[in-house]
Amino acid sequence: MMGLVHALQTLSFTQCILVVPAVLAFAAMMLPRLRKALGIEVNSELTDSAAEAFGAIALFFVFITASSIATVQGFQKDGQKATEFEVAQISNLDRELVFIGGEKADAARLALKTYLNLIIEDEWKELKDGNSSEQVDHALGKVISEVNHFKGSISESAMSKLHEKVEHVSDARDERIEVSHEHLSFIYWDIIFAFMGMLLVIAFFSNPALPKRIGLGGKMIALAFSLVLLIQTDGVFSGEIAVKPTLYSSALAKMKIRSADTE
Repeated sequence: MMGLVHALQTLSFTQCILVVPAVLAFAAMMLPRLRKALGIEVNSELTDSAAEAFGAIALFFVFITASSIATVQGFQKDGQKATEFEVAQISNLDRELVFIGGEKADAARLALKTYLNLIIEDEWKELKDGNSSEQVDHALGKVISEVNHFKGSISESAMSKLHEKVEHVSDARDERIEVSHEHLSFIYWDIIFAFMGMLLVIAFFSNPALPKRIGLGGKMIALAFSLVLLIQTDGVFSGEIAVKPTLYSSALAKMKIRSADTE
């Protein structure tokens, strides 16, 4: 089922909200007609029971999707906190380098800007799959190398402070990458799709009369909308409702302003 979820997540929100409800509603409306075409007759008591069962399972489906949406919203908050923390650490290191000043500080700040720009331009694309970027790995190594060049030219306490800030930048990145792995458990998805399958089976034994089928399709559309919302939000750095690198772009702009102020 996770393969199907990932495939649906490649669609835009507009595409997903058009495709999923349309397919499910069409299936729910046509299954009773298909049963009739196959010559499978059921009595009115069974169709009435099917309608009651559909309503009961639909209610639980809404409950499980609502609780799942609340869970993935928590993941989104984790992602927002991780990005805010990382941007703060990068900005703190940049301010410290501005305070120290000199050619070595300028070289270190240039490496830091490159690192930040690569997070925005390269690594952010990888985060949707929970991956990191090798280019950003190398850029971080360059920042560490440039900071190490200060050894012997500044006091030991200042050097220790710089190393501490670089460590904070590295740790913040690790935390962001770790948060990118947060997704709804496959158990939830299996339950959700199992209940959707049950609803379609029940629809097969529902009343084939057109008004009843239209009502069934309408209910399925409502359930499909909640499913689409869950699909589009299950991913901290993927989907239409995802954490964007806006804070990083703002931090990069501020770094450039600080560079202009020191010229």
